[in-house]
Amino acid sequence: MAKKVKYHISGFDCPACALKSERHLNNQDSIKHCSIDFTNERLIVEYENDELTIEQIKSIIKEVESDPLDISPLENKKEIKSIYDKEFFFDLGRIVVSFLIALFTKIFVPYSTHFYLAIILYGVAALICLYDILYKVFRNIVKLNNPVDMNLLLSISSIGVIVLSSLIYYQVLPEAPFEIDAFDGVLVVALYQVGELFEHIATNKSKRSIHAALNLRADKAHLYQDDKVIDVEPEDLKVGDRIILNVGDIVPVDGVVISGKGSLDTSSLTGESLLLDVSEKSEVLSGTILKDGSLILEVKNAYQDSTVAKIMELVESSGERKTKAEKFITKFARVYTPTVFVIGIIYALVFGFVTGVWSKAIFGGLAILVVSCPCAIVISVPLAFFAGVGLASKHGIIIKGTNYLDSLCNIKKLYIDKTGTLTYGNFIVSEIHSANGNNEELLEVLHIGECRSNHPIARAIMGDVDSAKYIENIVTYEEFAGEGIKVSYGWDQILVGNATFLRKNKIEVEELNTSGTVVYASKNKKYLGYVVLKDEIREDAKESIANLKDLGVDVVLLSGDKEASVKEVANEVGISSYHASLLPQDKTTYVESAVENRHKGLIAFAGDGINDTPSIIRADVGFAMGGIGSDVAVENADVVLMNDNPKKIYDSIRIAKKTRFVAIFNIIFSLLVKASVIVLILTGVLKEFGMIAAVLADTGLTVLMILNSLLVIYRKI
Repeated sequence: MAKKVKYHISGFDCPACALKSERHLNNQDSIKHCSIDFTNERLIVEYENDELTIEQIKSIIKEVESDPLDISPLENKKEIKSIYDKEFFFDLGRIVVSFLIALFTKIFVPYSTHFYLAIILYGVAALICLYDILYKVFRNIVKLNNPVDMNLLLSISSIGVIVLSSLIYYQVLPEAPFEIDAFDGVLVVALYQVGELFEHIATNKSKRSIHAALNLRADKAHLYQDDKVIDVEPEDLKVGDRIILNVGDIVPVDGVVISGKGSLDTSSLTGESLLLDVSEKSEVLSGTILKDGSLILEVKNAYQDSTVAKIMELVESSGERKTKAEKFITKFARVYTPTVFVIGIIYALVFGFVTGVWSKAIFGGLAILVVSCPCAIVISVPLAFFAGVGLASKHGIIIKGTNYLDSLCNIKKLYIDKTGTLTYGNFIVSEIHSANGNNEELLEVLHIGECRSNHPIARAIMGDVDSAKYIENIVTYEEFAGEGIKVSYGWDQILVGNATFLRKNKIEVEELNTSGTVVYASKNKKYLGYVVLKDEIREDAKESIANLKDLGVDVVLLSGDKEASVKEVANEVGISSYHASLLPQDKTTYVESAVENRHKGLIAFAGDGINDTPSIIRADVGFAMGGIGSDVAVENADVVLMNDNPKKIYDSIRIAKKTRFVAIFNIIFSLLVKASVIVLILTGVLKEFGMIAAVLADTGLTVLMILNSLLVIYRKI
């Protein structure tokens, strides 16, 4: 049976190195599938049988990659290392030394009087910046790996300029129509290394900004134990422990208030700025912040099972499933660099033979090699999608994979549940009608039937009634999704549910024409009466439906409630198509039919309860309400809406479209800039700054595109 293992991995110089390592790991017989998430520094390996050790993984990667990698189990994942560490200052130092040597040579050691000394000094200056790059080129050649990568392009360009200037000086080649100096050869590699430093700074700052925006984790928890308060790690808390929350504290784990009152800032989870008032018996989610008051909580979930841990895991693992654009970039990078390498050589040969100006031909070929590095695209596109997931999380929308950003952009039809999705799901009993005038007996039977159910209707019927006094006397309990509940309570046989359910069990009930939800009850085959429950429509529901229609999404309402109630809600929120009195399997049938018969666009479903789970799974995109939704629905959904607001469906589609626009812009803009710079260099417009322009079109553009991707997380929706 396949086994998936996740690791922390860091140390790659660039995404191209990570992609090369990923391809090599995927070629191993023992590995079913491998994915390297360069942005999140994650390695996800799915094994066919036996799991490889970390040393074995390192050994396999070393066959194609010489970068010193740090690989460890994901639970031991380290914080992103400091940007300004010893390695940073060492690289900065060698760049400065290299540039100063080259500048000294250009000013005080001219070719005309000290040619050999000048060439030696230029060579030393180039090697100070180039030695690690040359090592990778030689390693690829020795190990018979494909050597055509950025390291080879840069080595040829830098050394090529120095050699070209020497050949021109000795008149082996005629003098170029523009100045070519060995100083440019050093400048190429020095500017490249400067660009690498800025690229690493920008990438790490991007990661830090995204992680900071999602930093819902408390650093410590105040554990109340043996009449003392001690600070512990959230991971050390156990279910049943008591913790104290003071103003400004982040709630470390999910819990229940057992003492105190306060106001919580839930914006980190829901994206909403309104404070939530809590008091005794209120459930509190981890990741929220206490803004007022003081609370004592009883731990409900251990840290690994708490809301904040699940959210962070979902967001950080979103890179496992890649978008079409990211998959395109993976294939693009594999063929792009060898292609431009061949184009550069062909240009130099053809232009040289046709014009006879070999100096200009070779210089043009070298410029093509420098400009054409794909790093600007390979780094910025995956980063844009990760930032899009981060932006969604800031607004209370958990997207479980960057691939779902693609899907969100293509939704054409949305099937949506009513209760708990378009309505608050906070039912109240508005009418009580007993068949024999005994309301107390009717309510007691309803309490017995609903005491074990977690459905919003059941909670409304129970109210503040203690369910424990009924549960202990229940002999058998059967719940029929979308229909009702059958209970053996002592010697009594109790039925609670809709009219169809009671009729199935041979209980005659009166037909009602009301917009509320009706729950009937019987005891020992005797009809006792019914209650009517009303549910309030969400205040943003109508605006949400209108916004979705503006995006071209066709919305259909599916509900298990009777037609009068469903029609009322549909008319109120502006939905023209609806289906009522549906069982869970009926909803799934509608969704499956739409998926199988679609001509263009994707089918989505939004719901909250366990009975919506089959439809959520079957749809192309499944939305679950994360606040009141069942754990099963949330687990199987592709997108989780933390504050249960249907407006977030519209917001998630908007975020996806904005993110895709940035990714496509980065691809097109990068290619256009590179093509334009190549044309300007080859036509002589940039003859005085040819190599500088080439390097800026590579590393400078990369930094710019990284920053553009980073800005996604700060955008408004």
